[in-house]
Amino acid sequence: MSRNLSLPSPEKQQAYRSTFLQWFKIYIHGMKTAFASRMAYRGDFFMSMFIMMVVELFGPLITLLIYHNGASFPGWERHEVLLLQGVFLLSRGIAFPFFMGMVWNTISRVQEGTYDLLLIKPRSILQMSIVTAFDSEDLGKLIGGILMFAYAMKSVPTPPFTNWVSFLLLFIFSLLSMFAFGLFMSGLGIVWIGNYRIYEIFMSVMDFGLYPRSIFNKLFQTIITWVIPISLLGSFPASALLGKEISGVLGAMLCAIGFLIFGLWFYHRMVRNYTSAGG
Repeated sequence: MSRNLSLPSPEKQQAYRSTFLQWFKIYIHGMKTAFASRMAYRGDFFMSMFIMMVVELFGPLITLLIYHNGASFPGWERHEVLLLQGVFLLSRGIAFPFFMGMVWNTISRVQEGTYDLLLIKPRSILQMSIVTAFDSEDLGKLIGGILMFAYAMKSVPTPPFTNWVSFLLLFIFSLLSMFAFGLFMSGLGIVWIGNYRIYEIFMSVMDFGLYPRSIFNKLFQTIITWVIPISLLGSFPASALLGKEISGVLGAMLCAIGFLIFGLWFYHRMVRNYTSAGG
């Protein structure tokens, strides 16, 4: 019993560290390659980043118009909704450039018949799909998320340390949920060749995270909390930071873990079903 509960041996710990460092080095190399490719057309690169940033701010702009015209989201002040949307945009701003590119990477490679090149690499297919898909243009989303989050934080009282701890924990689960979404979209991209509507459908579903959970009816709240953990993308982390009372957060976290595990299983199952360009 004590042996099962003991820490991994020093040799295993060293192997884990070595694996992580190798993965990190490969990812950094992928980032450098992506930047070098885009820097060949710097004007287009910076313009694309700027457009990405502006597009991200459309949601908060609509919120400002809603409150300016006297309407509101029940139970949420204007600055609180802006904070929620800042959290959502920050989560998406981290996810899209750093790992969500695997969706477009998978769909386009399967369509072009070059997905096989990733399969023959001496690394896992998931790792190669992420490493070769870093999207430097989507850093505009990250900049937009940071700006929106910083702007909203100026209008709220300084949260205590415990609120920040809860927020960071839930924000990590937000990123895990984003990653799970990416796994499902990538897996479907292997089966539905060249179908970019998959991406649009999932993005439309994720956009519900831009709004407080409380504005939806009870059934829909249950779905976005315990079936598809969309509430973790914005509503729950923002509520934790603001010190609002939240219910169902533990269930949402368990749902996110299950969603991620199922996403990993689904992705690898679809990879095993891949029949190559000639199939």
